[in-house]
Amino acid sequence: MRKISFAIIALSLIFTGPVVFAEEVVTAVVKEGMKGAFNELERQTIKKYFKENEYVHYVEEDESQSHKGKGKNKSKGKSKGLPPGIAMNLERGKPLPPGIAKRDLPKDLNHSLPDRHDGYERTVVGNDVVLVEIDTGNIADIITDAVLGI
Repeated sequence: MRKISFAIIALSLIFTGPVVFAEEVVTAVVKEGMKGAFNELERQTIKKYFKENEYVHYVEEDESQSHKGKGKNKSKGKSKGLPPGIAMNLERGKPLPPGIAKRDLPKDLNHSLPDRHDGYERTVVGNDVVLVEIDTGNIADIITDAVLGI
């Protein structure tokens, strides 16, 4: 009877051990993956902000666009998005294209989001809000057309 009890306990430990370990591994992988992604709170806050606020940024006009012919002027402008060739290369896991115009999030939006201390920064690229790994410049996550309030 004692040997049977011992065998049952041993078998139950053997079969339950890997399940607990697998759950821990899955939890660790999910937590690690979430570091490099917008969480749902960030995603909803960003989308809500741009739906409720018109996003105007300053763009530089070159001489051919200037009406006064005095060189470069700062003017308010609505984001027109990225050229199609660059927009196609804006994907998770890829680096930001070199020389791409990045803009900071509006200050009031940035203050309403939780601080990030995990090596990532949020930035506006074209009409998208992207999460970029600071060290590598790789895109970790994208909220497509967020600036348009869609």
